[in-house]
Amino acid sequence: MQENSPAFFFYGFVSKKVVFFFLLVLCFVINSSELIAQGNVPEYDELAVEVNIPKMGVIELPIAIKNQEAFLPVKELFDFLKIRNEETDNSISGFIIHPDSTYQINPATNTIFYKNQTYNLSEADFIDSPTGLYLKSDYFGEIFGLNTNFSFRSLSVKLETDLELPAIKEMRLKKMRENLDRVKGVVRPDTAIARTNPFFKAGTLDWGVITTQQTDIENDNRLTLGLGTMFLGGETNLLLNYSTRVPFNSRNQFYQWRYVNNDNRIFKQISVGRIFTRATSSLFAPVAGVQVSNTPMQNRRSFGSYILNDYTDPRWTVELYVNNILVDFTEADASGFYTFEVPLMYGNTAVSLRFYGPWGEERVEERVINIPYNFVPKNELEYTLSAGIVEDEDHRRFSRLNFNYGLSNGITVGGGVEYLSEVISGEVMPFVNSSVRLASNLLFSGQYMYGVKGEGILSYRTPGNIQIDLNYIKYHEDQTAINYNYLEERKISLSAPIRSKNFSLFSRFSINQILMPTTEFTTAQLLLSGAIMGVSTNLTTYGIYNDRTKNPTIYSSVSQTYRLPNQFLLSPQLQYDFSRNRVNNAILELERPVFKGGFLNLAYENNFIRNAHIFEFGLRYTFNFAQTALTSRIGNRNSSFVQSARGSLMLDDNTGYVMASNRTAMSKAALTIRPFLDYNSNGIKDPMEPAVPGLELKNTGRLSYNEDKTVLRITDLQPYIDILLELDPTSLDNIAWKIPNPKIKVHTIPNQFKEIHVPVEVMGEVAGMVYIQDNGGLSGQGRIIINVLNEDGSRAARILSEGDGYFTFLGLKPGKYTAQNDAEQLENLGYTVTPAEIPFEIEVSEYGDIVDTLEFVLEK
Repeated sequence: MQENSPAFFFYGFVSKKVVFFFLLVLCFVINSSELIAQGNVPEYDELAVEVNIPKMGVIELPIAIKNQEAFLPVKELFDFLKIRNEETDNSISGFIIHPDSTYQINPATNTIFYKNQTYNLSEADFIDSPTGLYLKSDYFGEIFGLNTNFSFRSLSVKLETDLELPAIKEMRLKKMRENLDRVKGVVRPDTAIARTNPFFKAGTLDWGVITTQQTDIENDNRLTLGLGTMFLGGETNLLLNYSTRVPFNSRNQFYQWRYVNNDNRIFKQISVGRIFTRATSSLFAPVAGVQVSNTPMQNRRSFGSYILNDYTDPRWTVELYVNNILVDFTEADASGFYTFEVPLMYGNTAVSLRFYGPWGEERVEERVINIPYNFVPKNELEYTLSAGIVEDEDHRRFSRLNFNYGLSNGITVGGGVEYLSEVISGEVMPFVNSSVRLASNLLFSGQYMYGVKGEGILSYRTPGNIQIDLNYIKYHEDQTAINYNYLEERKISLSAPIRSKNFSLFSRFSINQILMPTTEFTTAQLLLSGAIMGVSTNLTTYGIYNDRTKNPTIYSSVSQTYRLPNQFLLSPQLQYDFSRNRVNNAILELERPVFKGGFLNLAYENNFIRNAHIFEFGLRYTFNFAQTALTSRIGNRNSSFVQSARGSLMLDDNTGYVMASNRTAMSKAALTIRPFLDYNSNGIKDPMEPAVPGLELKNTGRLSYNEDKTVLRITDLQPYIDILLELDPTSLDNIAWKIPNPKIKVHTIPNQFKEIHVPVEVMGEVAGMVYIQDNGGLSGQGRIIINVLNEDGSRAARILSEGDGYFTFLGLKPGKYTAQNDAEQLENLGYTVTPAEIPFEIEVSEYGDIVDTLEFVLEK
């Protein structure tokens, strides 16, 4: 037989299994022979085995083996499955899931009562040991529906049941409750990293290059550089744009310093430099100035709450679901009263309540609440103050103050004033605005700016997701703040989903009418977008009417994308003018991925109006450090050639490492995670404590490691939010290494790598034996409790000995300890122990210290 053949490996594998099983049987025979020689043959053997429970995993339970049959401990198994049980008068009673499903196990009468039915058993079906009651494993399935299949070969038990036991339901609910943090933005970490605002910290550099060559036109070369840093405790961004065809001036550049603190109630955001004004007046140049606001930086998920309270059964758990996501839960008090603050989410909100009893009972109640979109939380005042200079030729002065206050969950009122110098109709322009929920699905928002315009928006959504929007704007005749001469704007929009077996489309029909002093324009649009027979399709029809012309202009554009074999994508596009009965434009494009990170596209365009024919060839390729593209457009009228590349550099000054990326990095947050062995358990990395390789995370952004995998870097994170890092303790190489705080709350800061040191504690192991002294000598005693105490007397561990008396525990920090048997258990069993306690010490070691010399002897 060849050594590398499959038969050889199979033979070796089977041989090892046979030898192992033979040794197991031999040890059992030898042990039995010794007991027989001593004249002390026990009726059963106790040993710890693995119990596999679907949806819950594997646990270890003590079982008894008698006459080749398995007996399971009733109380230990029911406790783990969270089945209610009470021990009274040498019997165990309770109920399973529902209070009507009561049971009583009585070994004194050899009976089991369950669901109004009595089962008669024999004495051989029970084992009443000093440490608890055992029941033959077959009856767990026959009576209670808990099928326990014992395998003597693997010494394991597999439990199968169709019942949703309280423990299984609790694990399901626990997973659902993990959505609580994501929906409400609240994290429940083991530890939190303090927020820091450094005076200065170098951070990121974005770069981009575009060169263009065109026939009969001057070539153009463009360069963009974006620098992101931290300065004076705030985010500082500078974006420079240079072109060989456009003079370099400040109007084409971006610069801003911004300080953000979402915990500050008065000043959450302060910006200096280029500001975003949201002005009503027409501004055709950027504004440089100062902006202050108390609006939170992160996206708001809800804008208030209302109180919901009622009664249920005492101590029941009540869960609150919003849009099928668990957002809160509470426990009813002794009278059954519970209360919630229901978060009011933007958009439609479906609220449901679910009730769970302490032993698995369940009830569900549904409620639906519809919430408007553009509201401010109740009793909250939000403001934004902006002031600066418009970077146009006249350098006009601009300022704007606006505020909004939530009167109630359905009414928000606001107002303010806008100022722009050199406005003939009036430099000072006060305004008021309001948002009202008129009905469940009917929303209204209005604004009036004195001397400029008045505007109203009405929105209605049907239960079938059909939405109607009406918008009307009336401009003041003499206003000059807005740089066009409109008198009125009227718009109506209707959108609805269209679904059938072969297609799913989103449809929208809108009409927009503009009235001017001497004419009026009317435009209409019908849009259908979705998938037809699995083909992505978009059909848009436009209609334009001017009262100065006799006939309207109507044309349609249709585009589709077909997935062909070998990863080809075919995209035809066509535009047809119904007014002139002609095709305006036709495009045919073919695209396919090439190599590992590239895309190749070929296209042809025929512009029938200009009689232009254009052939296009393009290649895009993404490297780890940059995104590059080459495009050639060759036509009968002109041709162009474009080459581009862009990427970013990020400085991790914690480790002196410069990371290159093919994505933008400015204003993004990043983390540097450095695990280390915390020998002295002080949580601080000392010089002699080495780095730990191979740590992994359960939830990450873009994750990368250094060469020896001792430094983790996460990039492309949203700034100014609290994120929860979940470390994976099982990814460490050594079983003695433990992460005390695997869930870490971190507040992200832009333009820098925030350093996080993760202490990894080195745990020690203690082991030993518990013997019982009787007439036959010493024998191992199982299910005896051993307490391990710290130097101050507090309990560090609680250990249960196995069937043969052996006990072990891994998880002790370096230090001095004392081991002793549980005094209350010894008193109940009527035992004394020698010695009363055993002192020992866990020493500092990279791989964990082991003390395995502890021995206790019990006597009646």
